[in-house]
Amino acid sequence: MVDIERARTDREFAKTLQVEFRRAVGMIAGRWKLEILWLLSQRTHRFGELKRGLPGITQHMLTAQLRALEKDGLVKRTIFAEVPPRVEYEITPNARRLRPIFVEIVKWAQDNSSGVTAPDEELPEQHA
Repeated sequence: MVDIERARTDREFAKTLQVEFRRAVGMIAGRWKLEILWLLSQRTHRFGELKRGLPGITQHMLTAQLRALEKDGLVKRTIFAEVPPRVEYEITPNARRLRPIFVEIVKWAQDNSSGVTAPDEELPEQHA
């Protein structure tokens, strides 16, 4: 468990947490990684299914993101010895631990469906 209260008072501990946070975010950051993980958290997909599920992603970008996720141990790629070869992607047990975070993100989005930020006219005026 992460002790946020300790991080508020212990600068060295806070720095250690920040390094861990940065490392974790680096593994899932990017335009497509979270969306790929979201799709794979629901079930195993083939490459074409993932591409259809991510409108706007290029084949090159999907390949690059899947390789990065695989390298970081978040996605497992299975090649079946068939003609033509069949390749399936699934999340690893480590990535499966992100599911509760995905659920919370969806809840947060639903709670904020009317907009996260207030219109400019509702913001307090700043005086010079």
